[in-house]
Amino acid sequence: MQPVQAQPNQTEVEFSSAPQNDVEMADTLRQDGKIYVVVVVLLTVLAGLIVYLITLDRKVSKLEKQMRE
Repeated sequence: MQPVQAQPNQTEVEFSSAPQNDVEMADTLRQDGKIYVVVVVLLTVLAGLIVYLITLDRKVSKLEKQMRE
C-alpha cells in the first residue's frame, strides 16, 4: 500500500476581475428573442408589487387615522 500524499500548495490563485461574457443561457435567450419576455415578466411582477405596497400603505394610513379619532 502506498502512503497518501497531500496535494502541493497552490500559493497563486488567479482571479479575473473582467466580466465573463460566456453566459450560455443569456446568449440563448437573446438569440431566441425570449429575453424580452423575461424582462417584461420581471417588470410586471415588480410593478404589481409596488402597486400592492402603495395600496397597502394607504389602507394602513387610513386605519391609523381612524384609530386616532
